Amino acid sequence: MKLKSYIYSFIASIVVLLSACSPDDHSLGAVDVTPDDLVEGIAYTVTHDASNPNIIHLKSLMGSGYTSLWETPQGRSQKQEMTLKMPFPGTYTVTFGVQTRSGVVYGEPVTFTVDDFYAGFVTHELWTMLTGGVGASKTWIPDNGKYGLASGEISYADPGGTVEWNNWTSNWDPAAGQTADDAIWNSSMTFDLINGANVTVDDQSSGGSGLTTGTFMLDTDGHTITFTDAELLHTAGWDNMTSDWKRNLKILNLTENQLRVGILREKATSGEDPWWIIWNFVSKDYADNYEAPAQEVYPTLPDGWRDYVEPKTNLVITYKLSGDPAFDWCNLDGSLKKITSVSALSGIEEITLVLNSGTGEYTFTDMEGKEYKGKYTLSNDGIYTFSDALPQIVLSTDGQAVFKTNADRTLRIMSYETSDYTGAVTSLWVGSQELDDQGNLYQYMGYQLVPQVEGAAATYKSTLNYFDTGWTFIYSDAVFISGNGDYTLSVLGASSEPYGMYLDIEKILKDNPNMDVAIKDIKVDGKSISFDDSAIERGLGDAETTARRYIINPWGATAGTAPNYVFSSSIAVTITVNMDNGTPFIEE
Repeated sequence: MKLKSYIYSFIASIVVLLSACSPDDHSLGAVDVTPDDLVEGIAYTVTHDASNPNIIHLKSLMGSGYTSLWETPQGRSQKQEMTLKMPFPGTYTVTFGVQTRSGVVYGEPVTFTVDDFYAGFVTHELWTMLTGGVGASKTWIPDNGKYGLASGEISYADPGGTVEWNNWTSNWDPAAGQTADDAIWNSSMTFDLINGANVTVDDQSSGGSGLTTGTFMLDTDGHTITFTDAELLHTAGWDNMTSDWKRNLKILNLTENQLRVGILREKATSGEDPWWIIWNFVSKDYADNYEAPAQEVYPTLPDGWRDYVEPKTNLVITYKLSGDPAFDWCNLDGSLKKITSVSALSGIEEITLVLNSGTGEYTFTDMEGKEYKGKYTLSNDGIYTFSDALPQIVLSTDGQAVFKTNADRTLRIMSYETSDYTGAVTSLWVGSQELDDQGNLYQYMGYQLVPQVEGAAATYKSTLNYFDTGWTFIYSDAVFISGNGDYTLSVLGASSEPYGMYLDIEKILKDNPNMDVAIKDIKVDGKSISFDDSAIERGLGDAETTARRYIINPWGATAGTAPNYVFSSSIAVTITVNMDNGTPFIEE
């Protein structure tokens, strides 16, 4: 052994002499380095700090011509010198290697011992946030997107950008379930500082490792975490994303409630190009006690709504409280709750509101004919403000429904409908706030105001819709239904692969639930064809107020008739509309 040591000393002295007599050489080292050459005390040193034995200094003696490769309890490094801060007693391993022209060469691992616990190294906020502090433990679970921190358990980041501690940007944040394994929601990681730095990983993913225990080490300067005898929690189906789920994992964010750890997807194992995959966790205590903040919800009006509610060609609009229903309760988004158990008082249709958008004046008339006049404004949020509060009027037989303005003399637009024929507003829903016992808004009392247009008849848009086996649609021009009678709708073009055809009359069931539409004649390329009207289904369209006849239903009784509708120029369907057939269009 002494002879071998002398030989190593002689080799080292020759290396020093040669390096002293030549300029710095930063190329790869000689090819003749073997594992036997990389011995502690000759090729490198491992020494305890004189003032704090929990500090370990690692130093390469191989010269600048060799790139150092360290494998340590606190991760990997290519520095010539590095310092380990070891807070816990124990026996640890270091492996030293160098990069040479013929490849990487490692020596045999060596061990060093730390005798005592040094609390100063685990008082850093990262240790405390991860574990709860010395003598404590903390459990982390995958983020399911419900805690306001991340949208799901995984995010992605472009490897071409900066991906470092608190300095990175995700390029995709998919919703929860990206790992395609719901068992992950029953999994967890628990870190503690109880007689060491310990970790327990409970991996319940399909094919996962179950319960494993190990230790971990934080590098608070490099912001990495290294596991021993355990791995970062991940679903087993994602094992191939990297070859190493233990060492030098990047901590990208760590707060009291959130932990985000990045791994670089490896092409050699995954078959996909390198990309950062960030695993998102929340503390279990935070998740167990999380209460989602109340979301402010308001009615949303479409762009250009003022042009309908305050048309420039009709400055004075007279509204009556009418329609079916004349009132209802509304959700916070303005949608109707459709409460039908409350009956209206007779006479409420006499309630009238006249608005003059040119002068900003209003006249409100109650059921007894008493008038209330004043000024009003309409905000960009759809809120009417009246100079005086409008009178309170009971609308229902049980007294539950009451017409009123809010305490600040306002009413809010909930929604409106327009005529497909004229484009004018046909119904305007406004609402007053209803508050709970704590004074919080939880719904609106809604009122349907119907514009009074002298001599105007209700019209309803109808269309014929045809599609082939490739789901290519052909639509007819709109035909407006204004009463009982016959109407003809035509699709123009050509198709050799018919698949479906239906006729819709929009909004007609709202005012005429007992209407009916019969198929009177069908012409294909100008020639009438035979059909069975009783086999053509009646149903609702995309909206519940739309009456639909499914002339060719690919999933119904008329599917077999599709070949009859091959056409080269047109299909024309004549219908007979009865606005009151005596029975509902859709029989319950």
